Amino acid sequence: MNFTQIRGHQKVLKLLTRIRETEKFASAYIFSGPEGVGKRLTAIAFAKSLLCMAKNKDSCETCPACIQVERGNHPDLILVKPEKGVITVDSIRNLKRTLSWKSFAGGKKICIVDEADQMNIHAANAFLKTLEEPAPETIIILITSKPYRLLPTIISRCQQIKFQPLPVPDTAELIRLKKKEVERNDALLMASLTEGSPGKALSLEVEYIKELRDEWIEKVKFLINKEPIEFWGEDEISPKDKKELELKLDLLILWFRDLLRYKIYKNIEPIFNKDKAEEVSLQEAMFRLEDLINILFIIENYKATLDYNINPQLTLEALIATLKSRDKNLYSYQF
Repeated sequence: MNFTQIRGHQKVLKLLTRIRETEKFASAYIFSGPEGVGKRLTAIAFAKSLLCMAKNKDSCETCPACIQVERGNHPDLILVKPEKGVITVDSIRNLKRTLSWKSFAGGKKICIVDEADQMNIHAANAFLKTLEEPAPETIIILITSKPYRLLPTIISRCQQIKFQPLPVPDTAELIRLKKKEVERNDALLMASLTEGSPGKALSLEVEYIKELRDEWIEKVKFLINKEPIEFWGEDEISPKDKKELELKLDLLILWFRDLLRYKIYKNIEPIFNKDKAEEVSLQEAMFRLEDLINILFIIENYKATLDYNINPQLTLEALIATLKSRDKNLYSYQF
């Protein structure tokens, strides 16, 4: 893949093209942005353009160097990624030793550290020494969706390049290109759920997402009727289930956003749960505008606490308690 095949991120691609043409390289870059929006693809495409033997504006895709990069076995491209969720100090020491060697092709050596925020403190400190004493003709690219987890001293030694989510229609189009069986409205639902992240959307199954979504619709009915809300059994949420809980909270956020959109616009065009338009119109009428805004704020706030390694079970219990405490602000309605 080269720059012409990357969807979106035109400002980033223009910047990287200018860097390559002027040869004003920083020794290290941070590619930051939401998960699954194409940071790693762009980093590989950038590395390929630098290692390409044709020396054109973009990689030729046909020379031995481009083929080696595509296959993941170019000797001057080093990829570092977490093992069992962590990048260890031994990985960074091996990287430093590899970067000290001369380039096999006589050009640049490029290192891509995927999920760089997963470096433990020992690895981060060892990596800082690598940045302080960069090897000649070496470019390091850190990829992260959580740059705030990197040491400030690492951030200060890197040029930051920020990626934005793709527009929902573009994300939906990419989903349908990869999964041709997915209907347009379902692709839009997945694109909105993942907030413009094709990588995240493609990792999910539409039918599974719809099943979880339908469970939420029933639970919101309980909330409206001021009945006890049974979300999950006590043993079903553990600290290991953070990703699953994030997905469920994202579904709840998307549902309440659709209720809010319908409350404001009074038509189904802006909503993403189009197959549940009737339920959206029914539930929207049971909430005041300020209730929908406040509930969305509560859910998004509790979702944010998961980034700080707070126990998912405690997060869920706190969310349920807070939503229940707002029952007095909700209209009563029997489904």
